[in-house]
Amino acid sequence: MDDLITAVPGEWKFDRQVSDSFDDHVRKSVPMYDEIQSMIVEMSEWFIRDGSRVYDIGSSTGETISLLSEKHKSKAGLKYIGLETSASMIEAAQKKCDSGNIQFVQQDVIEQHTFAGADMVVSLYTLQFVPVKDRLTVLKRIFRDLSENGCFIWVEKVRAEHSFLEDMWLSLHWDFKKRSGLTDNMILEKEKSLRGVLVPLTLEQNRDLLRRAGFRHMEVFCKWFNFAGVIAMKSESASTDKGLLDLLKDRLKPW
Repeated sequence: MDDLITAVPGEWKFDRQVSDSFDDHVRKSVPMYDEIQSMIVEMSEWFIRDGSRVYDIGSSTGETISLLSEKHKSKAGLKYIGLETSASMIEAAQKKCDSGNIQFVQQDVIEQHTFAGADMVVSLYTLQFVPVKDRLTVLKRIFRDLSENGCFIWVEKVRAEHSFLEDMWLSLHWDFKKRSGLTDNMILEKEKSLRGVLVPLTLEQNRDLLRRAGFRHMEVFCKWFNFAGVIAMKSESASTDKGLLDLLKDRLKPW
């Protein structure tokens, strides 16, 4: 499915063969990959301060953590934790990120029970690989452990709400891959390998999961056909929104 990567139907794995070519392959497969990384680094200025703790779910080769670490290198007491299931990915990440305040942990996010002290949690193209039945549990843990006004940033492949648009998005995504140098056969074999492994939801279904996890303040910060990025903020004051609305209604009754 790429010059240096092969896979069989329904058996996509982030093994050494993938990790060795990941950075090149992801740019051929994921639109706006570098732009998304830049946007996350820019948004991080509002959330990372001295003493902050940042988690990257599915940290792969450490690209995001490397960029964040460089951006905030003048700040004191920062801690970056990358969660990754693939040992070979962690090995690649450790070569890229040689700093004492960066830690990569071989851990499935489903088994990650705490995000203690997090000011920022990032998940790029990762939750789509988590079984749907487990996604809400993961999101609830993130919301619970985020600091007040901390943020969760995710970018995912998403399904369209309408079947016609879903076909359109898929076709346009394939066009992007072909422009990036992948052949029709490579594209088809990649799709086969992801059967039952990558399960995208619609943007609204993802936003509903975030709401059910406790997030009340969220915004789409990027959208490219069948890919979307959302930033969600934790605010304990969100729980008082209903009370404030009820109070306003009472005051407006005479009118």
